[in-house]
Amino acid sequence: MSRPPLGRPSDGAVPRHLGIVPDGNRRWARRRGVPARYGYRRGADRTVEVLRWCEEAGVETVTVWALSQANAAKRQELPVLLEGITALVDGVTAAGAWDVNVLGSPEQLDALGLTGLSGRARGTAGTGRGDGLRVNLAVAYDGHEEIVAAAHAVIAEGGVEALDSAAVGRRLERWGQPGCDLILRTSGEQRLSGFLLWQSLTAELYFTPEHWPDFDRAAFDAMLASFAGRERRFGA
Repeated sequence: MSRPPLGRPSDGAVPRHLGIVPDGNRRWARRRGVPARYGYRRGADRTVEVLRWCEEAGVETVTVWALSQANAAKRQELPVLLEGITALVDGVTAAGAWDVNVLGSPEQLDALGLTGLSGRARGTAGTGRGDGLRVNLAVAYDGHEEIVAAAHAVIAEGGVEALDSAAVGRRLERWGQPGCDLILRTSGEQRLSGFLLWQSLTAELYFTPEHWPDFDRAAFDAMLASFAGRERRFGA
């Protein structure tokens, strides 16, 4: 599927890189009196739908925060979380010819029993297949650790003298993480919690009360309309 050129008919109307914090799967399930796994399954289905809408709109890169390192430490909830992540990865990879990358610590993924995902982590990101949507699934992800890992990679390649902000930015782009234009967080939460710390420097923020499984096409269109109507100051 060919995408419309970005910036047409109205320059800046569509974010090139959208970050998503899909909160509210568990609360969605609790409100309906069903097990949490049903909320995560519905959230995985919703993610696939939103990615399709992103592709139709002309978004180039979408980063979805599937699991933070902090939540990975909650052992009591972990089995349900991991079941949800597996459903998410399966759904996204089966949905179409998207460039799917898993971003996060390979060591953390292995420790969580997600060894099958670690081969797609970090080192394979940024190997896009042309014009297709790039989908980054941030699993066992921490924004601080991502910056530290990028700095280590820069030093390993060029020595300490090569380390500066431009080099770190280039390394993150090679991992499929360019600067972010818009970050969406659902379920009424209004904080970034360490998501895309480096890439969010000039990002616009959009918070919405819907739980993630309820984030429908109307809510998606409202988000894009809000972004298109903003006068971006790029941190100024």
